[in-house]
Amino acid sequence: TTTLLAVIADKTGYPVEMLELEMALDTDLGIDSIKRVEILSALQQQLPGTPAIKPEHLGTLQTVGQIVDFLASSAGKSEPNSAPASINEENAAKGINREVLKPVALPQKRGSKEFSFSAGTEVWITDDGSSLADAICSRITARQLIPRKISMATVASLAIPESLAGLIVLAPLAGSNDKFLLDSFKLLQQVEPALQKASQFGGAFFTTVSRLDGYFGLDVNGEITDVLSGGLAGLSKTAALEWPAIHCKALDLAMGMEILPTASALVDEIFSVGPIEVGISTQGLHCLELVPEPLAETSAEIPIAAGDLVAISGGARGVTAEVAIALSAATKASLLLLGRSPMPSAEPAWLVSLMSEGEIKKGIIAHADNPLKPRDVADQYNQIMAAREIRNTLERILTSGGTAIYRSVDLRDQGAVDSLFAEVRNQYGAIKGIIHGAGVLADKLIKEKTTEQFAQVYSTKIDGLRALINAAGDDALKFMALFSSSTGRFGRIGQVDYAVANEVLNKIADQQATSRPDCRVLSLNWGPWDGGMVTPALKQVFAQEGIDVIDLQAGSNYLMNELATPPGGAVELVISGGDEEIVIAEPVEPHQNIYVSKAFDLDLDIKQYPFLQSHVIDGKAVLPMAVIIEWLAHGAIHNNPGLKFQGFNDLRILKGVIVEAQQAVNLQVTTGKAIKGDGVHVIPVELSSLDKTGQPLAHARARIVLASKLPERKTAATKLELPLYPHPSSEIYRSGRLFHGENFQGIREITGASAAGINALVNPAPLPQSWIDQPLRNSWFADPLALDSSFQMMILWSFEQYQSASLPVFTGRYRQYQQQFPASGVEIRVQLTQQTNNRATANIDFVDPQDGLLVARIEDYECVIDQSLNATFQRNKLIGVA
Repeated sequence: TTTLLAVIADKTGYPVEMLELEMALDTDLGIDSIKRVEILSALQQQLPGTPAIKPEHLGTLQTVGQIVDFLASSAGKSEPNSAPASINEENAAKGINREVLKPVALPQKRGSKEFSFSAGTEVWITDDGSSLADAICSRITARQLIPRKISMATVASLAIPESLAGLIVLAPLAGSNDKFLLDSFKLLQQVEPALQKASQFGGAFFTTVSRLDGYFGLDVNGEITDVLSGGLAGLSKTAALEWPAIHCKALDLAMGMEILPTASALVDEIFSVGPIEVGISTQGLHCLELVPEPLAETSAEIPIAAGDLVAISGGARGVTAEVAIALSAATKASLLLLGRSPMPSAEPAWLVSLMSEGEIKKGIIAHADNPLKPRDVADQYNQIMAAREIRNTLERILTSGGTAIYRSVDLRDQGAVDSLFAEVRNQYGAIKGIIHGAGVLADKLIKEKTTEQFAQVYSTKIDGLRALINAAGDDALKFMALFSSSTGRFGRIGQVDYAVANEVLNKIADQQATSRPDCRVLSLNWGPWDGGMVTPALKQVFAQEGIDVIDLQAGSNYLMNELATPPGGAVELVISGGDEEIVIAEPVEPHQNIYVSKAFDLDLDIKQYPFLQSHVIDGKAVLPMAVIIEWLAHGAIHNNPGLKFQGFNDLRILKGVIVEAQQAVNLQVTTGKAIKGDGVHVIPVELSSLDKTGQPLAHARARIVLASKLPERKTAATKLELPLYPHPSSEIYRSGRLFHGENFQGIREITGASAAGINALVNPAPLPQSWIDQPLRNSWFADPLALDSSFQMMILWSFEQYQSASLPVFTGRYRQYQQQFPASGVEIRVQLTQQTNNRATANIDFVDPQDGLLVARIEDYECVIDQSLNATFQRNKLIGVA
């Protein structure tokens, strides 16, 4: 605690005596996420035994006391060392990756797999004011579902049926407006619980249908008819990330198509496995593709003369400030900088010489008329630093040869922007260019976000752009650069409003490019910038997420080159940092506090999960490690959709999940942020419950490995030549050595055994519905019967060698080389690597007997061997069940 308080005092400038453990870092101390990373990084240097910094900590550690508890929770534990992610600052190439969004034709009959949903469930279709909604209802009925056409005007009063399994939001034929997008968001919030429930019982889907041009606004020969409907795709893409169990689609229709064929194509696409975004036009189906397209070198200059007026929203700070300075240096233009902060006044004499955060905050406290709370000090400090940054930007623009005009204005106020532009025009002439960089965030999940937060995020981006365009009037703009975000292109958990707003921004840019052929129009879907606030500690966080930040200078220079290209080029671009020499080191032992994103929970009982009766030790059902693996994998996929299960690292059983006959155990699977590198995503996942006091109790942890494709199949290692097993296969489950009941009796034949290893042929697992009343999925990620059989083989081996039973406690590495285990079963080959009378480790190969290729492989399997288990294995009937 003393060290922590000292570090916070050092990094924030607060006197130690002002700090209390219950103070919230944000609301009480004004410590943002960036400063939080600095504090945790400094703590790691002073307390080397503390857990590694992870992105998840930025959200979970909200008070000083929580940081203390976080550190105390690992005190005295032996944590394996792992090399930190390294960033080569000196030699890093500061590159830019430029990708162009293009429509790509899809074959009409591409043989895609279809989703099926439970017959008799209800589907809502919003009334678009045309016969298309009725035609869709007819096609839905043909699929044995019950359609219901609803009006947005009555949504608030509609009761959500328990059988609701689908929602189709159709953009209105007469055109969308801002209220329609907000209402669509509220409707999505309203139906989420029903769709989530349906996803566990037969499936659920959510589809949005925009009316751009059938190419998502990218048809060079077409005209966008309903630009605002483009924001619907932001709803679908974000919902797909937050709700991976729900089948999400974003479709776009061209105008003027025949109703019945359109309805058929639309419904067929809703039920198809394939891209989330699909356009439907008379020319067929199109998906969207990002094509790498580096900017061609050009000798052209930005078409702005010295003194020309350019309006830049987003203030005189951060990224837009750097862009403004680069534009000033390149053109000597007059720059109208629009921000929310007031124009800074001169600093008082006591403040001028103070530079560090600590000095400034001490000065604020010393010169206050009344005692201040830490948050008050933080607010004043932030105002001082904002004013300094604005003054610095204005001076740098002046030094670079341009003219800086700073004005404080609410961009959403059209009248205020009109008046401001009219005033500035009188002195500096017509507006020649617009850069729209303003935006705010209010990160929360769809179900938690308020309509006020959605409206604020949306209006800052879209109403602000409208105000700029309208205020520019008939001025002959030479360029219009809109700062969109990769969130708009890909969606992002917690940013549904930002995704919708930036997708609308993208489509307004497409529309503006068509209506202004002499203006270079860009919508730049930026990745994160190194905006001056990214400390080495925060760069470490980005490195762990596999994200390259955009260097300020490189990003600004790139934009200047882009503005110099002639009109008519690509409009929607995705820009990211690239080529930095970042090495991501995978942490060896994730700390429990990194598991912050809930994937799912379930109530484990004998009735819903009857397989438990076949896995009973000492009269109580024990959740098998093989099933734990399935659920950890499901949790990782749930929060990282679109990837395939490739395996796991460092699976450790911390405390077994015990279920008594009349008991239900509520289990929760939570995940941390994916660590990306070498083509794979490594996701820390934890299975936990609450103990009798209501405190979290971790049962198992692993790092699940996901990838876009499985590794190439390989030939299995040479099979050990082992002597015959001394007992007949018919006695495997009758000898009293194995406790496994009918569902887990997977071993067909032991083909050899010795101190060096054990080999066997085993049966495949049945479908999940054979073991579970309402399974999470309709197929297994691995094969729980095959995996459990390999653990059983180790029990038989330990009995032969040490006359004692064994149980698994750890698995170092598992990799799977095909998506499903063979339907005929596998051969399992166990080779011991270390053994004592109380512990053994082994490598285990799962081999396809038909071709001799590896199906999967376990490395560093570890079990404990204990004679006391022998008697408990004998008590394999569940107490309390007849």
